[in-house]
Amino acid sequence: MHESFLAYRRFQYLKLSLGLILLSVLGYALHDPSEPPSGSTWLGYTLGTLGGLLILWLLWFGVRKRQYHSRLGQVSGWLSGHVYLGSALLVIATLHCGFQFGWNVHTLAYVLMAVVIASGFYGVFAYLRYPTRLTQNRGGLQVEAMLSEIADLDRQCLVIADHIGDKVHQIMLRSIERTSFGGSLWKNPLPGIEKGVEELNNELNQSTVFFMADQLASGQSGARAEQVRRLLDLITSKKALVTRVQEDRKYHALMKVWLYLHVPLSIALLAALIAHVISVFFYW
Repeated sequence: MHESFLAYRRFQYLKLSLGLILLSVLGYALHDPSEPPSGSTWLGYTLGTLGGLLILWLLWFGVRKRQYHSRLGQVSGWLSGHVYLGSALLVIATLHCGFQFGWNVHTLAYVLMAVVIASGFYGVFAYLRYPTRLTQNRGGLQVEAMLSEIADLDRQCLVIADHIGDKVHQIMLRSIERTSFGGSLWKNPLPGIEKGVEELNNELNQSTVFFMADQLASGQSGARAEQVRRLLDLITSKKALVTRVQEDRKYHALMKVWLYLHVPLSIALLAALIAHVISVFFYW
């Protein structure tokens, strides 16, 4: 049975994270410093050291998942720890600074950390939600097979349209040339833009279908009417396949787009963390 990375070894990292959170909260509640809570107390330094080590370990996950022959535990275990310990880090870092924020490099590091964690939450959501939808949408077909079938349908449409008439052939050719699958991470990164691509394709298909319907309504009969009906069936089949390819590319984009925030911001966090540590020891 497949085990989700969130349930790795009976929620081992969830328990560890909850333990760290509990100890941090208890330490903060029982700590009675002579000055307001901050990162400059012994508890602040302790939680800060723990938070810094967690950040370095979390950043190392990007290296570990590419070490295919590493013996440092399973990648699923690292991923589980990445999610749960990253969540615990938000509590530990907040208690480390004693809720003291300002316009400085320390708060910048905290904000970057919070944004990186938030983007990670979206990543977990995306990889739990979209792969299932991706599989259901494909229906056992690979994208290459769907694209090949669409190309074959286009060829059949052009052959039939050529027999019906030059005007129908030109309409079909224009519809084929303007068909767009969308899903590009840079051109169409958001569902709203993807919807615009889909509406364009729907408009083209509808205009073609309406023209075919007019052909039938104009009194076409016999073999010509049968060709028009066959062309309508092919257009409908193609529309369904194009929609599935669009959905496939949209799901892939939604699963990847968060990384374009998560990775650069993680690097920025590391730089801010180094600046934070250096400034603390310089002024200390």
